[in-house]
Amino acid sequence: MLMAVDIGNTLITLGLHDGLSWRARFRIRTVVDKTADEYATLILALLRGRGLEEKPTRMVLASAVPPLIPVFRELGEEWFGLEVLVVGPGVRTGLAIRTDNPAEVGPDLVANAVAAYARFQGNCIAVDFGTATSLVAVAEPGILVGVALAPGLRTGAEALAERTAQLPRVPISLPSSALGKNTVQAIQAGVVFGHAALVDGLIRRMRTELGGKANAVATGEWAPLLSPLLSEVEAVDPWLTLEGLRLISLRNN
Repeated sequence: MLMAVDIGNTLITLGLHDGLSWRARFRIRTVVDKTADEYATLILALLRGRGLEEKPTRMVLASAVPPLIPVFRELGEEWFGLEVLVVGPGVRTGLAIRTDNPAEVGPDLVANAVAAYARFQGNCIAVDFGTATSLVAVAEPGILVGVALAPGLRTGAEALAERTAQLPRVPISLPSSALGKNTVQAIQAGVVFGHAALVDGLIRRMRTELGGKANAVATGEWAPLLSPLLSEVEAVDPWLTLEGLRLISLRNN
């Protein structure tokens, strides 16, 4: 049984795969100050809640939060007795990373690229809507050729409230119109519709630079909200990163 863990700045996504299918997948809040014992207690409770008594035998880990890597390594090794694979330089992914400094490409982005290329088997773009919005492009025959990064949906909205004197924080929800009739609607229209337009525009530019053809898949916290607004995205997979981690684990057995 494989435990795949993706540690993001806001959420930690984890899942258990039995070799045939995902038995369970969860999202929990990222708390940097939590100990391995605290995370283990929470994860064990989640597994018991799904009736999963079988312990995992291997862990694959991607982290955008470096201080939590030793925490989850300790969790895997001491609580579950697992071999822990941390995605990073030297780990076999099945992709060639052709950027100026491959070590700079986040392990979650690499996992997204691996899963997207496995899905489409050709030029593709993986969009991840999290604390940051990331787009990673893969060209045949499996070359990660570049990344675009933008402030995430909530990150942008919070920055707007923090850097202005009179604009409030507003809930992130799908506006009914781009013509806001009050301050809340105006912010939602600009932030949500604007973010969708930003992503569609980046996908079009990337697709052109990839030769005119590339499939796009979206994942991440805000993918369900934004996907109906995206004209350039063919598929939505909320668990894309976990699937990429599973494939990376198989390539390092």
